[in-house]
Amino acid sequence: MIIVDLMSVFMASYSVLVMELERVDNIISASIVIFSVLLLVLSVSGYRKTRIRLTLYAIIIFALFAIQQFLDLSDDIFAILDTPITDIVIHSLTLCILVIFFLAIVKAPTK
Repeated sequence: MIIVDLMSVFMASYSVLVMELERVDNIISASIVIFSVLLLVLSVSGYRKTRIRLTLYAIIIFALFAIQQFLDLSDDIFAILDTPITDIVIHSLTLCILVIFFLAIVKAPTK
């Protein structure tokens, strides 16, 4: 009987811990989305002032990253979005971000 009581206490504590960790994870994900959008806005502003074409890569990367993180956060919050298609879209966005980042490095002007 004592073992059963200990197990139920452990399971209740574990459940609370998991819910708290999910909440922290969602807060961090939301912060990443907000920060990505902020960097996107700053990049657009910088491009308008300088017209440096390399900044366009940063704009695209920050936009894709914000979309990716928003989808990932929505996937965690809303069960209806937890589908294989959503995972494929999220991973495809990651691949696109990496390819565009690589292109930005390769096409960077050399001095």
